[in-house]
Amino acid sequence: MARLPKYEVELWTKQGSRIADITWLCKNIAFTEERNEAEDLRFSLDLDAFEGYMLKAGADPVSNFREGQTEIKVKKDGQYLFGTQLFDAPISLNQDNELTIDVVATGYLNFLKDRYPNPVIKYTNIETVEIFYDLIRQAQVVANGSYGLIIPTSGYYVTGVLRGREYEYYTSSTKLNMQRLTSLVDGNFDFKVLADKTVMTYESVGSPRTDFKLVFDRKNNRSSFSKAKLNRSSNGLYNSVIGLGSGFGGDMMLSTQNDVPSQIEFGLRQLPAQFNEVSVQGTLNENALARLGQVKKLLRLPQITLSGSDMPANGIEIGDLIPLEFTGRKLIEDMTGVYRVERKETTLDENGFESSITLYFEQMDIV
Repeated sequence: MARLPKYEVELWTKQGSRIADITWLCKNIAFTEERNEAEDLRFSLDLDAFEGYMLKAGADPVSNFREGQTEIKVKKDGQYLFGTQLFDAPISLNQDNELTIDVVATGYLNFLKDRYPNPVIKYTNIETVEIFYDLIRQAQVVANGSYGLIIPTSGYYVTGVLRGREYEYYTSSTKLNMQRLTSLVDGNFDFKVLADKTVMTYESVGSPRTDFKLVFDRKNNRSSFSKAKLNRSSNGLYNSVIGLGSGFGGDMMLSTQNDVPSQIEFGLRQLPAQFNEVSVQGTLNENALARLGQVKKLLRLPQITLSGSDMPANGIEIGDLIPLEFTGRKLIEDMTGVYRVERKETTLDENGFESSITLYFEQMDIV
């Protein structure tokens, strides 16, 4: 059995000062990590115990626990894993005289979900990651617009691919446009917003895992995980993407991207996709082709849950490439393959150790 990591939960001010470690007060801790997406953190607090602890520590429980301001950081084995901002904290009262706070906090990337690119700025032949970082730079340069996100001066990944970008007024958020830059047909990359608010780019997060594989053997009734759902569906299958760019009616910019082999196998399935902010034909073509790559295949995605005791010695990280093997029945054998971890949902026990981890995958074209 692998040694289980220990997690801690801390309150911080938005100015970057640590308020208190509240791990021992938190119940039902669960969090979600996802590739190129904001984290989600949830737990509950006994209001009486929390307020009493804060007052004893000399911290005002009102000003130091304020939605949209207070930050909550998660540590794993003493190292900061990610940071969030308090988003939702409803208080439940019941006839048993219990007052419970249900806490929801969201990762730093969501600072930019309600911000929009400057439409005056046009990017021509600019390296992709530089556009990515400049979207953050421009969001934080305006009055009251800075959230303290840090653009690194070294150590980050650059694609080397030059692009042009123009953004329309308030049609898609800064966050969404950052994400779109990561998943084009060429020059893909990943990014993380670290616990200190540094936004770091990578060629690819995660690693190929040759130290273990997840196995389900129906014939011998053997499994290396607790449970799984093997998703098989044609829902969301499209083989012709019609990218809709800027403009209206007959003046609207269009880009149609097709996958003929998929059309022959499944018939024509069309998906209109909105890219209202795109006013450059080449950019629209890139976005439509990238969307086609995401939707042109049948859904064949396992969803696997492991207990803490099932975890490999080195844990599992977002982006890891994990071999999955299903044997003993033909309807599950075609799910065998190498899959990339896209999302990870972690639930902790009352002692701050992993009780279960659910993995959501993207299938890779690897034999």
